Amino acid sequence: MNKWKIAWLAIILIVLSVGIMWIFMDNGRPMRVSETTLFVPTGVEKKLKVAVMADIHTDTEELKKMLDMVKNNGVELVVVAGDLTIKGEREELIKVKKVLDESNLKYVAVPGNHEYSMKIFVEIFGKNYQSIRLQEIKLILIDNSYWRGLGEEQKGWLEEELADCRVLICVAVMHKPLNNLLSTHVMGENNKKVTIEAGWLRELLINYGVKQIEAGHLHYASSYELEGIRTDIVGAISRDRNNQSPRYTELVIGKNLIERKVVEEENDTGN
Repeated sequence: MNKWKIAWLAIILIVLSVGIMWIFMDNGRPMRVSETTLFVPTGVEKKLKVAVMADIHTDTEELKKMLDMVKNNGVELVVVAGDLTIKGEREELIKVKKVLDESNLKYVAVPGNHEYSMKIFVEIFGKNYQSIRLQEIKLILIDNSYWRGLGEEQKGWLEEELADCRVLICVAVMHKPLNNLLSTHVMGENNKKVTIEAGWLRELLINYGVKQIEAGHLHYASSYELEGIRTDIVGAISRDRNNQSPRYTELVIGKNLIERKVVEEENDTGN
């Protein structure tokens, strides 16, 4: 074999070797079987698991049972959506708060129509309305318990607080639902001015992209979409004046989906 043939053969072998190395090394990166097999995402979606309870009515024994269930279910936050007491007395609120504190769970609360003294509620629980931000998830806790309505201060706060709900995942929590096909026990019952305000609040939540509402007051767990927004009635903790067995609602809030589960004392209804 002459020297030219040997040279060409050497060149061909070098080209083939470089090509093979290029395929398996891919511009200097470690060898991989495929991009899918070893792909590691740069960020993992954060989901929030929340337990929403309402209508405790000072039934602390039932509350203790439900909080024990919450602990076993990996819930990160407990939200109490009003009516912690029967008469709104200081001793009742302190008794309920003691049970919540002893659970060692993170919790927040808004008042219900049975919390007659807002001054006492705020003194013991700190705030009657607030927002909670956890990465891209935001909970808007609204006080709509007062028969005279939201008040101008809270309305102004809401308009500011809801502004970033166009880019965040927002869920509103309040005591009284804004509407219901089967019950008149909603925000504004027997008060025309507050009924108009409830319509204003509903439109505000929709316009800013709030995903859904969590409410209590009706003592019956249900879920429905009405007038452009979904509402979950979370059920009642109290055994008295309860149309169902004691129960609460768990939410898993993610970027594209909010999963809802109703949890009873004895078993999970899943509805």
